[in-house]
Amino acid sequence: MKNTASPLPVTYREYRLAEDFPALLMQVSSITPPSEKEFLHFHNFIEIALCVRGRMNWNLENRRQMLRPGDLCLLPPFFTHSSCFPPQEEGGVLCYYLFLDPEKLLAPFYPSGLPQEFLWYRYTDFPKYFPGRDFAAENSVVRMIVREMHGRDGFSRQKVRGLTQSLMAMLYRRFRDLPALLVRGSSIPDLFPALIRMEQDCAAWPDSALLSQLCGLSQRRFLEEFKNSFHQTPLQYVRILRIQKACHLLTSTESSILDIALLTGFQSVSSFNRQFLSLMGRSPQAFRNEKRSILKKDPLYAPYQT
Repeated sequence: MKNTASPLPVTYREYRLAEDFPALLMQVSSITPPSEKEFLHFHNFIEIALCVRGRMNWNLENRRQMLRPGDLCLLPPFFTHSSCFPPQEEGGVLCYYLFLDPEKLLAPFYPSGLPQEFLWYRYTDFPKYFPGRDFAAENSVVRMIVREMHGRDGFSRQKVRGLTQSLMAMLYRRFRDLPALLVRGSSIPDLFPALIRMEQDCAAWPDSALLSQLCGLSQRRFLEEFKNSFHQTPLQYVRILRIQKACHLLTSTESSILDIALLTGFQSVSSFNRQFLSLMGRSPQAFRNEKRSILKKDPLYAPYQT
C-alpha cells in the first residue's frame, strides 16, 4: 500500500465547474489526435472517460489499461492518472471526458447529502475500468449524459442530474449483486453495511460484534469474510481510512497536524506520523507541502466553462 515516487511529473489539473451546475464535458476527436507527453495528474472531482472510437492508453496510478470503443473509466477525486493515444487505425479517435461533482450536482435531489450507497467509488479496491462488453447499460447512460450536455433546452440540466443519479445507482447495484465484477471477486457487497459504518466513524475503533451484526453474519464469519475480501483485518482497514481522510484534510484545510491527527482518531502526533509514513512513504507535513507545491505550479484550466 506504500506509495512510491513516480518517474512521471504529477500535476493538479483544475477545471472550473459552475457552482450551480458542476459538470463539464470535453471531447477529443480527430483522425490523428494531438500527441501529448504523458504526465500524471489528479482532479478534485470525478472524471468519467468514454471511448467511442479508436483506442486510449491509460495510466491508473501506475497500472496500465487500454480503453477500446465502448469502454469506460470512472476515476474518483484525487486519483492520479494520465491518458495518451497510441497509433490509431483508420477512422481516428473520438473520446469524451465528463467531469462531475456528484455531491453538488445531485444536491437538489439530496439536500441532506448523498446516500452512502452512492459513495461506493470511495471504497478500497473498487474498479476504475468498466469494459463495454460487461457494462453496456451504463455505457448507454453515459452516452445520454453526453448528449444532454450538448443540449440547450430548459430540461437538459435536469436530465443530466437524473441520469447521473441513475448511473451511480446502477453501478452500486452491480457491485452489490455481482461480486465477480469486483477486483478480487470477493463478497464485498455483503460487507457494505460494515464498510459504510467504518467510513462514517473511522475515528472510532471498529467493534467487530456490531459490524458483524450490521451485516447479518456471525462475528467469526464476518472476520473471515473481511480478511478474505481485503486481506487485512477491520482494524487495519480503518487505519487506511484514517490516513485517506487525513490526506484529504491535509490538502483541503489549514488545520494543524495535531488537529488532523486527533480528528482522524490518532491519540498522538507521533503515532499519526509513524503510520502515515508507513503507508504514504512520507510524513504528513511533507505530503502537505508536496501537494501545495503541485497546486501552485501553473494549474491547467479548462478552455471553456459549462
